[in-house]
Amino acid sequence: TRVKKAFKNSDEAEGRMSTVLQENLTGVRVVRAFARQAFELEKFDKKNAEFRDLTYRLIRLLAWYWSVSDFISLIQIAAVTVLGTYWAANGTITLGTMLAFASYVGMLLWPVRQMGRVLTDMGKAMVSVGRIQEILDEPAETYDDGLKFSRFKGNVEFSNVCFEYEPGKPVLQDISFKIEAGQTVAILGPTGAGKSSLVHLLPRLYDYQKGSIKVDGMELNTIDKKVLRRNIGLALQEPFLFSKTIRDNIGMAVKGASQKQIYEAAECSAIHQVINDFEKGYDTEVGERGVTLSGGQKQRLAIARILLKNAPILIFDDSLSAVDTETDALIRKELKKRAENVTTIIISHRLVTLSEADLILVLDQGKLVQRGSHNELMTQEGLYKRIWKIQTDLEEELEQEIETKPAVDLGDKDKTRRTG
Repeated sequence: TRVKKAFKNSDEAEGRMSTVLQENLTGVRVVRAFARQAFELEKFDKKNAEFRDLTYRLIRLLAWYWSVSDFISLIQIAAVTVLGTYWAANGTITLGTMLAFASYVGMLLWPVRQMGRVLTDMGKAMVSVGRIQEILDEPAETYDDGLKFSRFKGNVEFSNVCFEYEPGKPVLQDISFKIEAGQTVAILGPTGAGKSSLVHLLPRLYDYQKGSIKVDGMELNTIDKKVLRRNIGLALQEPFLFSKTIRDNIGMAVKGASQKQIYEAAECSAIHQVINDFEKGYDTEVGERGVTLSGGQKQRLAIARILLKNAPILIFDDSLSAVDTETDALIRKELKKRAENVTTIIISHRLVTLSEADLILVLDQGKLVQRGSHNELMTQEGLYKRIWKIQTDLEEELEQEIETKPAVDLGDKDKTRRTG
């Protein structure tokens, strides 16, 4: 119906307006940093105006329906009154009969009129229920269906794996490789090559469409998801921190984790001393999404969280991108100590970080184009060698600038003295 469609359009417009408002409140620092206040205000005004216009249209439509309904009701009452008076005057009916009939008509019309308004409100409610039902109708994820065991060894094997988010648009194509327990594997590739999608298949955040993924010889989709995710630690590039204390954010990885365990995990991720420098130490509130911490501090807290978990498979999805090179080296040193019994998968754009891996996988446009150790890949003409050369050249240029800049500054000072 027209009313139901108008309700739906108004609700959707309100949702779009609320989304813009939420994004601006969450990203207020970015908006200020780029001086985009005027642009964002204009964008909000447009969405607000759209919501206002659709709501006005809905109100006009409802007003028209209700006005017509009220007019018809009043016409009926007027007709009964006029005709009843005429017939009572002619003696066709008695005055008492006319008054009783008029009273019954009034008693009948007003509930019917109110029922129309109730049906209108029900139409609005059904629109809202429909939007909620779309979410409720999504298939529920099953967690307790599959093989159950305590701990993985850490062997991983991909065989001809294909994955796509949308049908007909492959993200990963025919990916095959094998990781032995305790190995460190690095994944490299340009933006959009499918690196994150690849590692997200292991904890089954997404399910692959073709091929086979095995952990310790067992097909991935036959393993209980709770067991699977307890045995895999995942640190994301953009870590999520809860609005709790630092202690709570690290300790959530293991129920009932001791203070000693939390401290050790923080030391391994090179964040322990930083935390102690805070006024309240581990009891410091990090704020919503860790707003009080820097990007590097948030990443190190996320790493401490998965190290506390002590899972046999650790995945670092470019989770050291906001950390300086010195801290990066410290964390890698600590990870090496744990590497004997832990399978480690690292995604990074820092080739120094990747070069120490036992196996390096190079992805490009969803395909595995190279594999091997650092030394093996450097003997091949390919993407890895090109990226290594670009990064090495950039580092050499920076070193030359650092070395030459002080000399130029001193020359300028001497020149200033002589002219003075």
